[in-house]
Amino acid sequence: MPDSTKTKTTKPSAALGDLKSAKSDKILAALKSFHTTGNASIVLPILELWKNNPSVEIEKEIEFLLISLKDSSTIQSLMEGYRNDDFRVLKRNLTVVFWNSKLDFSQYLSDFVLFAIEGDFQDTFEALTLIEQFETGLSESSIMESQLLLKEYFGSNENRSEQKDLLLADIALFLKKSEDEADLDDLYLE
Repeated sequence: MPDSTKTKTTKPSAALGDLKSAKSDKILAALKSFHTTGNASIVLPILELWKNNPSVEIEKEIEFLLISLKDSSTIQSLMEGYRNDDFRVLKRNLTVVFWNSKLDFSQYLSDFVLFAIEGDFQDTFEALTLIEQFETGLSESSIMESQLLLKEYFGSNENRSEQKDLLLADIALFLKKSEDEADLDDLYLE
């Protein structure tokens, strides 16, 4: 009887090699296999493939795969890719993936606020959409760090536009509301 643990660990690594194939059908088959065997080890190779401008069909499969990941260990790898300058061109796409995902990215609130600040209007809009879906329970430190980033932004005149400022003000209001809810929760704990 074959060892099922061995099968699970070798299958993703074998399919990872197929991501470098010149044949689209082989790449698509590998991506589809990750729906059942996907873990943190697949994230960076998939982001590398995505960055290299695959076909529309492959790009759609990558998005679908990343959105459907259920293994919470992939969150850290996804955020490593998000923070990595090599994948800067994917940040907006990843923000949309995170918004559609069932995984919880709320602990990385300040990363998304920073993306909203540094990006253009569309980036800010995507970040706001993601941030507004976060449930209650944001950490006090992530709220404070995000508020400091916004305070610094609003204290400067660089990279500013009226439309973007309105979206960032919405993020600031969301943070204030989250902070107030966190303070109320503390009262009930005493």
